[in-house]
Amino acid sequence: MFPLKKFVVLAGICFASLFLTGCSRSLNTQYGLSEGFEAPNSPDSVFLFRNLCNENNHTTLEVKSFSPRAMEKLNAIVWIPDAFELHQPETLEWIERWLATGDRTLVYVGRDFSPMADYWSQSAEAFSNEETSDQDALFAREQQAMALAKLEQLRSRIRPKIATPWCLFDHSSGIEERVLEVKGPWADSFDPSKARLFLRSHPIGYTKKIWTSAKKEFDREAEDTSTKAVSPTAKSTKQKPPTMPNGSPAPIIPTGTAVDYDFKWQTSDANMLKYVNAISASDIPKMKSRLTTADDKPLIAEVTKKSWKNSKVLVLSNSSLISNISLTNYENLTIAKKLVDELPRNNIGFLSGSQDPNVRSDDSSDQQKGFEMLTIWPLNVVSIHAVFLGMLVLLALFPIFGRAKQLPKKSTREFGQHVEAVGALLHKSRDRFYALATIAEYFRNVRNEPTSTWAKVEPVAQNEGKSPFKS
Repeated sequence: MFPLKKFVVLAGICFASLFLTGCSRSLNTQYGLSEGFEAPNSPDSVFLFRNLCNENNHTTLEVKSFSPRAMEKLNAIVWIPDAFELHQPETLEWIERWLATGDRTLVYVGRDFSPMADYWSQSAEAFSNEETSDQDALFAREQQAMALAKLEQLRSRIRPKIATPWCLFDHSSGIEERVLEVKGPWADSFDPSKARLFLRSHPIGYTKKIWTSAKKEFDREAEDTSTKAVSPTAKSTKQKPPTMPNGSPAPIIPTGTAVDYDFKWQTSDANMLKYVNAISASDIPKMKSRLTTADDKPLIAEVTKKSWKNSKVLVLSNSSLISNISLTNYENLTIAKKLVDELPRNNIGFLSGSQDPNVRSDDSSDQQKGFEMLTIWPLNVVSIHAVFLGMLVLLALFPIFGRAKQLPKKSTREFGQHVEAVGALLHKSRDRFYALATIAEYFRNVRNEPTSTWAKVEPVAQNEGKSPFKS
């Protein structure tokens, strides 16, 4: 039996680490990240979901690129893009080939949700219940607004509908709603009124009718041509810009003027049209909902095709089902567990980021260039140790950092140093007679020992050398 209670404790620890820090201005945000130092403490990462997979005896790894080796090794991919569904054709073509190998599962998570905004919303609600937390509650609301503004920036240029090879995404709704009633096979496994589920965009499954209309909808060039030919309103929407009395352009656009830049043909339209045209009329993807809202908008849907050979795509409307902040809720955790049970055993790859992964034609290392080699095994394991070793070498070779300190001066009060200095001068004189005479004088006059052996000067001849100490 899956140790769900154990995982609830782990989720609770993560929840405490998020909220006990208060409104920290240095809160990490790593959307979709599944590993690393910052992943456990980021509300919008999926560290808890990956740990849930590990607890269920799955083998997980992070996916950096798509290659032939990854196609053979990966049994499932959890893709949490930090962008909306305008992906590169080569990326989606690789996934199609990977699904066609059979018994593969892709979990695709829609972007139209901000876990950071949900975190700050919960923080503001918690602080508003405390009398002394007005400043913190206000700061939390400001951070929530900034997180929502970041999401709106990503959302501002997308189409009302976006096509992928397995479904359409409907982005026409402009209001995010909290889901309190659900339907579907998974609806009886949790209490939706206690869960934190949100919906704004949702996937739409292909049918023959939807597929046919989508081909016309994404053919922007044909639509623009037909509009110019037959539409009487098209001419009125493209009037000359208003001018000032002197003939210069007017600085202000009048209220109510149609702005048509969002509907001009773009490169992404050609790609989406390519995806839709690539679907065969005899093998249209079929969508089956696992969890929907009360008005039949899918939260979790399963997409299958005949050519995929028992492979499937699990489409999640957004990350409110698997993000860290969501899995601190027990009801959301129950949904995530059911999602993990749908994944095949063995290797599950986690893919995130705002850019599509690189698609490689082979697994040779010559495709790695420059410092990118340091991110590939086994150099990625060796490089971090080499960095620490280099730091130790630098500390050993250059132990002084900053302004050098002055060493203490030697004392001149010690009489032994005076004796050593006199002895050094006598040694430099190279005059044995003068040295013995000096020592004899010291014993007779200073130490008052005239009978000492040192007080008697040896009867030797003076050296012929040029000594400055000769009399």
